[in-house]
Amino acid sequence: MKNSLTILKLSLVIVASLSVVSTSLAAQNLPLRGPIPFSSFDINADGFISEKEFNDTRAARMTQKASQGMPMRNAGNAPDFGMLDTDNDGKLTKIELLEGQNKQMQKNRANKGPGI
Repeated sequence: MKNSLTILKLSLVIVASLSVVSTSLAAQNLPLRGPIPFSSFDINADGFISEKEFNDTRAARMTQKASQGMPMRNAGNAPDFGMLDTDNDGKLTKIELLEGQNKQMQKNRANKGPGI
């Protein structure tokens, strides 16, 4: 029983470590400004973005920017995965991502007002 508990604890540490490594690897490909490219979101390169890939990449971007003293303003207003998944199939295509990013940029421009 003691060995089983030790193995379970070790397994949890390994899983947590792998998660941190994959998130930090994704962060290396993230631009400092502008929209995140599809290829950076699509961590497993299967041609789609899962909700986990989307959330992990967004979290990596926020961590990256915060560590450089550039926290993301209005991150709470950014669309979530469900808003971008327009066909509700549980994955994002490149077109869905680009359309969602375009709508968000237009919304941000409209909120700035004229001449700003």
